[in-house]
Amino acid sequence: MCTYLQLHQGTYYFRRGVPDDIRHLFPTASGKPRTEWRWSLGVKNREEAKRLIPESVAKTNALIDHARSSLEPAREQVAATPSSEQTAKSEQIASEMMRVSVESAEFFERLEFEEQRRAADDPAFAANLALRAEHAAEMSRLREKREAREFIEQDRAARELSILDLFESFAKVEGRSPKTIAQWRPYIRQLVEFVGSPNLHQLTDRQIIAWRNHLRDKVRYRGRPLSAKTINGSYLAAVSTLLAWAKGDGLIDRNPMMGVGKVKAPHKPKLRPKEFTNEEALRILRATLIAEEGRAQEQWRNAKRWCPWLMAYSGARVNEITQLRKKDIMDVDGVWVMRLTPEAGTIKTQEARVVPLHSDLIEQGFLDFVQGQGEGPIFYDPSKRRSDSAINRQSNRLGSKLAEWVRSLGIEGVKPNHAWRHLFNTLAMEHGLDHRATLAILGHSAGNANQTYGSVPVSRLVQEIERLPRFEISSSEPR
Repeated sequence: MCTYLQLHQGTYYFRRGVPDDIRHLFPTASGKPRTEWRWSLGVKNREEAKRLIPESVAKTNALIDHARSSLEPAREQVAATPSSEQTAKSEQIASEMMRVSVESAEFFERLEFEEQRRAADDPAFAANLALRAEHAAEMSRLREKREAREFIEQDRAARELSILDLFESFAKVEGRSPKTIAQWRPYIRQLVEFVGSPNLHQLTDRQIIAWRNHLRDKVRYRGRPLSAKTINGSYLAAVSTLLAWAKGDGLIDRNPMMGVGKVKAPHKPKLRPKEFTNEEALRILRATLIAEEGRAQEQWRNAKRWCPWLMAYSGARVNEITQLRKKDIMDVDGVWVMRLTPEAGTIKTQEARVVPLHSDLIEQGFLDFVQGQGEGPIFYDPSKRRSDSAINRQSNRLGSKLAEWVRSLGIEGVKPNHAWRHLFNTLAMEHGLDHRATLAILGHSAGNANQTYGSVPVSRLVQEIERLPRFEISSSEPR
């Protein structure tokens, strides 16, 4: 391929770009810096045109050398008044530059005149000429847009926007969950360590993809690879949420996460439902009535005794139960309820709700138990808190301990705390609980706009709760 040749209307032309640093020395007829040299070689045969190329190359090389020599500062001290030889050489260079510029300008003027004349007589050529002009204008627009984008990106990259500082600003926004922030902070730090730069403006989708693949292929937790759910729902979710917030607040021009896909998890066969079987539920509830051997802490004995029963009759999330305070158990319009509220700790929806206590709980003595507790949380002692970390909140650790205890009973294949939530929903459907009341008890959003108006009164909620059958434990078991 010969880069200096251009075929135009059957004739070959020599074409060469003028170097950027000397364009201003070769003005066009309009006075603008010339971007290229172009003239006809006067031949229609390509091989013959290629033989003529060296002469034109040598000619433009000489122009380039002369132009650049005129720009170089003198290396030695010279007289203030140039010699006649120097003056003559400078005039020769300037004259040659002007001649080439004039020749090029005249050529383009002739070419434009010939094309306009032909277009007046040939409609097809005129249409083609207009199409070429439109294409050239579009290419120019795209080039200018690309150059502007590159300039903005270079300017952004030159300025520092710390990913870690950005995350701390994100964390300070009102309404953020302390637990989520505490969980996400190390993920953001790991990303910065992996890419080797804290500057968000330099972060690319390729870097995030490489990090994602590193998490998938290299990182181990307790000797096992990270699951797709953990990578997608924790690591990538943290980065995605942060960058989406930054883009929405105008802190970045582009979101590199937009080009990052999730880790695809292999499809696992479903071997059982997500809820406990009736036998498993009774096994757990029966075990809550067995006295703890050894020197178990009172808070743990209380949590093991009551939390599974409260989840079974409410479908509440485990941390909604373990963080209950004495004042959250109250009488509302003659109905004993537990109030699940963000004031006590984490509530996924950030919305408080009241759930009536099933009569079986009251008969078992739950209200008497609550009355015997001090003010504050009923299942843990805040004075024994060992860490300020939101991840290590006592209610969270208590939930994890309950999960381990359920697994120790031989329950497998389900989430040991969340399975109560699934079981409640199944029983609600089986025993005909009002759908809207079930949503209110579980803290789920309504299925349509009409259901978002008004609320379900406590008097109706308790009626629906009592539709649930009691979990019958053998009469020989202490309650």
